[in-house]
Amino acid sequence: MHRRRVWQTCAAAAAMAGAGYTYDRTAQASAAWRTLRTFIDVLVICADYKVNFRASNDAPALDRVHERAAARLLRRCQENGGLYIKFGQSIAVQSALLPPVFRSQLQGLYDSAPSVELESLRPVVERSLGAPLDSVFAEFSPRAVASASVAQVHRARLLGDPEGCWVAVKVQKPEIKRQITWDLFTLRTCARLMERAFEIPLMWSVAEVEQRLREELDFLREAHNAERAHADLERLADGWLRAS
Repeated sequence: MHRRRVWQTCAAAAAMAGAGYTYDRTAQASAAWRTLRTFIDVLVICADYKVNFRASNDAPALDRVHERAAARLLRRCQENGGLYIKFGQSIAVQSALLPPVFRSQLQGLYDSAPSVELESLRPVVERSLGAPLDSVFAEFSPRAVASASVAQVHRARLLGDPEGCWVAVKVQKPEIKRQITWDLFTLRTCARLMERAFEIPLMWSVAEVEQRLREELDFLREAHNAERAHADLERLADGWLRAS
C-alpha cells in the first residue's frame, strides 16, 4: 500500500510538472523555464567565484574563473534569446566595472539575431494595423532584411501607392511581450543576489536598463521620435538653404 501511494504521488507530481511545462511553453513562451535556467547558471557562477577566486591563487587561475563565468553567461543569453540578448549587451559595455573577458565574450551578442517566420509574425502585424496584411500591403517580403533581439524588419510596398515605393516595416517578435515580466524579474533578482554575494552595487544600473528596455519596446514612442527627428531635420535644412 505504501509503495502504491509513492507511485501515485510520483505520477501526480510528474503530471503536474508536465502540465506546468506545457503551459509555460505555449502560454508564456517558456519564460518560467528560461528563468529557472538563468537562476541555476547565476548560482553556479557565484559558487565558482566564492570557491576559486582567492588571493592565494595565481593570476592565470583567477583569469580562468572570469573566463568560465563569461562563457556561461554568454551561453545563457544566446540560448534564452529575446531580452537576454539586451541584458548581455548591457553587460558587455560595462568595461570599467568588469574584467575585459566579459566584454570580449559578450561582444558576439551584437551580431544579427535569428529571425522569426512570417506566419508567426502575421498576427502581430495584423493586430497592430487592425486589418489583414493583404489589405494594407501590395507586397510584403516573407524574409526579414534585418533581425535583432526584440524585433525584425521586412521590406514592403503599400497598397494603393502609385509610386510603389518600398517601406521598412519593423515588427516586434511575438514572444517578447509574454516574456518581459519574467525576464525583468529575473534581471532584478539576479542583480540583487550578486550585489549581496559580492558587495558590488548593481541595482542602480538595473533600474536604468529596465527603463531603457521598456522604451525600446514602445514602438509608438519610437515612431513619434522618428517623426520629430524628421521635422527637426527639415527645419534645419530649410535654415541652411535660406542662409546659403
